[in-house]
Amino acid sequence: MEISKAATPQRSECCSQCPFARATSKEYLDTRGDNAERFIGQAHINALLPCHMESSDQNATVGEGRQCAGAAKFRANIGVDLRPEIGKLPADCDTVFSNEAELLAHHVGISVELAEQYIAVEISVDEMATNEFNAAIAKGRYAT
Repeated sequence: MEISKAATPQRSECCSQCPFARATSKEYLDTRGDNAERFIGQAHINALLPCHMESSDQNATVGEGRQCAGAAKFRANIGVDLRPEIGKLPADCDTVFSNEAELLAHHVGISVELAEQYIAVEISVDEMATNEFNAAIAKGRYAT
């Protein structure tokens, strides 16, 4: 599937369970599995990130529902600018995590300082992006 044909309109506000939003409880995130590294990696590549609450199976199905507002705001917060098919919104550090360590810390339940150390020592943002790049290509979610 061509990404441009799968692209959907951009949501303007985060859904009530957005994994990029500060207000989403860790308890809810725990029910979805440990995806922090996936979200960080996906934010750094030309991957379409649909709102998971707008797809029929609540699994962010490409081509269903609008693109995730939290992902677009997070990308703006961290300075990632992608292809035109990938949704864009202004930066919003009040609603959405302002950097990768904040997102990781919230999802995993650790301090931002420990998250920064983890990213520096265990797995870099570049490695997270490479992992998600390979997964996105396999799933047809990467805009070439």
